[in-house]
Amino acid sequence: MRYSMKLAGLGAIAAALMTLGACSDPLPADEGVEPIGPEVTEPAIPETEPVEPPADAEAPIQPPPTLPTDNRTSEESVRPDSDTLFY
Repeated sequence: MRYSMKLAGLGAIAAALMTLGACSDPLPADEGVEPIGPEVTEPAIPETEPVEPPADAEAPIQPPPTLPTDNRTSEESVRPDSDTLFY
């Protein structure tokens, strides 16, 4: 049993080292290979004139309305609104 565990461990280490060793081999360079399709170029973006914002866009922004304050005590806030219990 011990011998087989050592052998399996050594096999796993050897497989890991072989895998890592294969990663260090660079891929061959594509020298002498011509591209198959036509070259792709980016389309030219036409220049446009700057657009002026409308005059009413400069109106001041009003803050959102605030929520009404809750004046209940903490005991009242945890009490249900009705006696009906939902399970």
